[in-house]
Amino acid sequence: MLSTLLSILRRAKCLFLLSFACLFLQAAERPNVLFLAVDDLNDWVGCLGGHPQAKTPNIDALAKRGVLFEQAHCAAPLCSPSRTSVMMGLRPSTTGIYGNLNWFRDMPQYKDWVTLPQYFRNHGYLAWGGGKLYHQAHGKFSDAEAWDHVYSTNRIGAIPPPKSERYKHGLRSKFESNPIVARLIDWGPTDHPIEANPDWKTADGAAQFLQRDHDQPFFLGCGIYLPHLPWYAPQKFFDLHPLEDIVLPPYKPDDFDDIPTTGKRMGDRHVRHIRESGKWKEAVQACLAADSFADACVGHLLDVLDKSPHKDNTIVVLWGDHGYDVGEKKFAKSALWEQTTRTPLIIYLPAKMGGSPKAKTCTRPVSLLDLYPTLLDLCGLPKNPKNEGRSIVPLVRNPKAKWPYPAVITHSPHWHGTNHAVRSERFHYIHYGKGGEELYEVAKDPHQWNNLAGDAKHAQAKAKLKKWLPKKNAPHFRAVKP
Repeated sequence: MLSTLLSILRRAKCLFLLSFACLFLQAAERPNVLFLAVDDLNDWVGCLGGHPQAKTPNIDALAKRGVLFEQAHCAAPLCSPSRTSVMMGLRPSTTGIYGNLNWFRDMPQYKDWVTLPQYFRNHGYLAWGGGKLYHQAHGKFSDAEAWDHVYSTNRIGAIPPPKSERYKHGLRSKFESNPIVARLIDWGPTDHPIEANPDWKTADGAAQFLQRDHDQPFFLGCGIYLPHLPWYAPQKFFDLHPLEDIVLPPYKPDDFDDIPTTGKRMGDRHVRHIRESGKWKEAVQACLAADSFADACVGHLLDVLDKSPHKDNTIVVLWGDHGYDVGEKKFAKSALWEQTTRTPLIIYLPAKMGGSPKAKTCTRPVSLLDLYPTLLDLCGLPKNPKNEGRSIVPLVRNPKAKWPYPAVITHSPHWHGTNHAVRSERFHYIHYGKGGEELYEVAKDPHQWNNLAGDAKHAQAKAKLKKWLPKKNAPHFRAVKP
C-alpha cells in the first residue's frame, strides 16, 4: 500500500511540474504590451486631421501600421477619472471618481482592486511603468505598488524656461481666480536639448527596458506628459509651426445661444481672455509645438522597439486620456463636447499576431474603458468579469465589423451634477443632470454648433441614445481627512 501511495504521489508531482512547465511556456509565448499614454492629446495629430498644421510623423506612422480608431472617446474628460477608469476597468459613475483629487485606493471597496498592470502581473507578466500613467508619476496618485518597478524620473513634461521668460502673454492676472489655471496656462520655447527634458527621459527609460532581454512577457507602461499645459518645448518644435502661418480653429461667437445653462457653465471664460488679448495664435502655435515634441518622444521609443529583440512580439497601444479644446468652445478639457472627449487610439499588432502593414481605420465609436478587456483578449488572458468595458478585438481584426455599442462619457464634478454624453456613429448626445440636453448630427455638424435636442424630427434617435445612460451614479467620492 505504501508503494502504491508513493507511486501516486510521484505521478501527482510529475503532473504538477508538467502543468507548471506548460503554464511557463504559455506565458513565455504570450505577446508583450507597450502601453503608451499621452496626456491631453486631442485630435491634433496628422492621422486624425483635427488641425491642418499638426506635425506628428511618428504617431502617424504607427497609425499606418496598426488600427486607428477615429472615434475613440474617454470615459471622463479629466485626467484622473479617465486614467482611473482605464486602469480599473470601471466607469466613473460606478466608482464615484469624478475629480482629480479622488483616489480609488482610499475607498474601502476598491482598496485591493486588481488594476490592469496588476492583472498582467498575476498572470506571469513583468510590469514596469514610468511617467504619467495615473494622475501622477510619483506619490500617492501613481499607484507605485501596482508595478514590479517604476522607472520614472522625478519630473514630467519639459524643462521650463527661466522665470523671467514665463507668462510673457501677460494674462496671468486674468486667471488668478483659479490658482491652478493661473500656474498652468503658459507657453513658450526653451533652449534645452531635447534629451534633457523629463518626457524624453521617460521615453528613454522605457527604451532602455526594451533593449534588454527578459525571461517573462512584459507589460511596459510609458506616460508622456505633454501636450498637457504648460506648453513648454524646445525651440525646434516651435520653429516647425511659424506664428505668422498659424491657422486658428473654427469658432462661432453665438455658439452657446442654443445650449442649456449647465453646458454654458462648462464653457470656459479663460478662452475669452485669450481671444480678446490677441494671443490665440500664440496658444495654438504652442499646443502644436507641444504635440510635435510629444510625438518625438513617442518616435524615440518606437524606433528602439523596432531595433529590439521584442519587435515581433509586442503589441503597441497608444492613447490619449481625453481631448482638449484650444479655443473652439473653451480653453481646457472638462466638458462633454467632441473637442474634449475624442482622443487618438491606435492598436498595433505584429504580423505574427495577424497585424497588417496596410493602414486600417475604424469609424465605430469605442471607449478607453474597453482597453482593459481588449488587452486581456489580445494576450490570451482570462477575462476579468468585473470589467465594465467590452473587448474591441473584433474591430481590431475587422474595423468594419458590426458594432452596436456607443461610447459613454461622464463628467460629474460635484458642482455640475451628474452629466453624461453618448456618442454613436451618427450622433453626439449630452444629458445634463440639472436639466437640459444637446444633440448633434456630427457628420453634418462636426463643430457641434447646431443643437438638435429640441427638434421633434430627432426625438426617436435621442430616445435610443438616452437608453445608454448609466442607470446608477455613485456619489462624488471624497476621502475623509484623518
